[in-house]
Amino acid sequence: MVHRDDRVEHYRMITLHKLIRMIHQLKPHILAIDNIHELTRNRRDLISFMRRLPVGTKLVQVTGGEQLESLAKLAHNHGLSFDKFDPIQEAEVCAALASMNVGAEVKVFQDRTNIKVSRARSPGRGGWSQNRYRRKVHGNVRMKVREIEDVLKELNREKHINFTSNIIKGFGGYVRGEFQIDAPRNQIPVNSAKYGDVRIKVYEVERDAIQFRLLSEQKRKYVIVGVDPGTTTGLALLDLKGDLIKLHSSRNISISGVIEMIVKYGRPLIVATDVSPIPGTVEKIRRTFNALPGEPGESLTAVDKINLAKPYGYSNDHERDALAAAAHVIRRYKNKFDQIRKKIPIPVDPDESIALVMRGDTIDSAIAKLTEHETFPEEKVDKKISHQSDERINQFSRTIKCQQETIDNLKIYQQELKSRIKQKDDIIANRNEKIQYLKSKDYKQMRRDKEIKFRENKIRQFQKTIKEKNRKVTALSEHIDKLKQVRNLEISGRTVPIKIVSSFTREAVISLQEKYGINQGDVLFFKNASGGGPAVVDLMFQYGIRAVIFRGELAHNAIDELYKKDLPFFNVTSLHVYYVDDFGVVDPDELEDFEQMFFNDLNKRKKKEKEQQLDNLVEEYKSERRRGLV
Repeated sequence: MVHRDDRVEHYRMITLHKLIRMIHQLKPHILAIDNIHELTRNRRDLISFMRRLPVGTKLVQVTGGEQLESLAKLAHNHGLSFDKFDPIQEAEVCAALASMNVGAEVKVFQDRTNIKVSRARSPGRGGWSQNRYRRKVHGNVRMKVREIEDVLKELNREKHINFTSNIIKGFGGYVRGEFQIDAPRNQIPVNSAKYGDVRIKVYEVERDAIQFRLLSEQKRKYVIVGVDPGTTTGLALLDLKGDLIKLHSSRNISISGVIEMIVKYGRPLIVATDVSPIPGTVEKIRRTFNALPGEPGESLTAVDKINLAKPYGYSNDHERDALAAAAHVIRRYKNKFDQIRKKIPIPVDPDESIALVMRGDTIDSAIAKLTEHETFPEEKVDKKISHQSDERINQFSRTIKCQQETIDNLKIYQQELKSRIKQKDDIIANRNEKIQYLKSKDYKQMRRDKEIKFRENKIRQFQKTIKEKNRKVTALSEHIDKLKQVRNLEISGRTVPIKIVSSFTREAVISLQEKYGINQGDVLFFKNASGGGPAVVDLMFQYGIRAVIFRGELAHNAIDELYKKDLPFFNVTSLHVYYVDDFGVVDPDELEDFEQMFFNDLNKRKKKEKEQQLDNLVEEYKSERRRGLV
């Protein structure tokens, strides 16, 4: 039976293949059935069938979960009647009961999804183009893996959905990539498909056992609501872990509109605001849900609100204020929520426990309240078993087994808690002994001696630092005095100051430049003329020095370069130099005479070179005449 466009269509007989095709065409919210064993033979077939359902379609067993009730009894209790021998009427009753939230949703998958990206083709045995083909396939796999990774990163930023990945690299790219996502299938915008060389498989993670969740007990999860009232109302909903569920702002929205939006996304545990006292509009919303007030001790400052809302992101000040109010509550109670989660046993819903504790219960009483409904009186079970069919007996046996597993798990958890208590008692005893030791006189004396030794070491370090700095100050003072002497000589004009370079190399010239500076018109004296060449001459020419004095023998290529640059140079045996450390002086008149001699010699050298060039041209001309070329 199918309800579509206010019409009811009946199909007395239908194959499983046609049923699945019809489900994909109609995409119903609920697929209702009185017993899942009429649909599939075993658990494996059921999982295979549910993998083929479209996203958003629930499979509901209207006769209940592990404890089944007859369809006739359920129909009678809800004012429905039908012919037990007419499958069409039976299907109508199943659909009607499911629409009344009667029955249990069949859960075979966890709220986790896996995505596998792999090769759609095998590289083959080999051949001349095998490596090129393999590189192409692996490159396409890598490209598709990165596309999916970008989608998942965007989901993580927007909805805080976490994921992990496992990449297998191959020649030229990836052999395959797998993603494990902490979210149900309907929240993942990636579908199974085949793209040429690449195959994408998206599938839910199976549960260890089939679970049934009663529709009547499916509760919306608890949320922390932040409200910023006004002409434009801001609304923010966070879950009890601090993850953002909904962020919204709207102009002229009514209180009923705000309440309707909150109901859509969860159950408010705390309704918060960013100002104190709580505004009247927010108080009305809080009373509607009988929620706890989330009022700060004093109104939050703009800086506080920005810091609280920044990790989530927002579009305007109203969303920011609502976010800040909810985030402030999460930050205030975070330690308390974590403490409750650590203390409750695994089967107990942590959010329900937090809600009970926040409303005044102790953690132990909250656990007791939440586990009461799981007790299963043996007499009642025996009574029911005696009046049911063999199939019902099997159902109860599975229920008892499941409950026994829960009891065993709780016992194991109890032993773990006892072990933790013993460990903590041992830690407390050790710490008490340590406290007594710390209070003793010996410890005080030892601590005082240790402090004295520490301070003495500090003093020695400071003395060493002061000594080093004094040495640097003395060296810098001497350096300044030398610079002053050179400057005075330059200003007086009685002598020409020169700067001393250790060797005729680029490194020595650059070191002098960094240490004292080389100005245009400076005279340099090289204590050792060996080791350098045209590169040193070119560097000095760039600095614009006046002349070069050297001791020893310059290289021939360096002399040629000095002549080319018109840079005067003299041997110290000809021009007398008076120097101490890194500075010296020469007689200005004597320097000018030697410079004049250099330029005269330079002119003769250039004239001789020109004459030589002319002679070469004449000889070349004569040679060509003799060969009859001219």
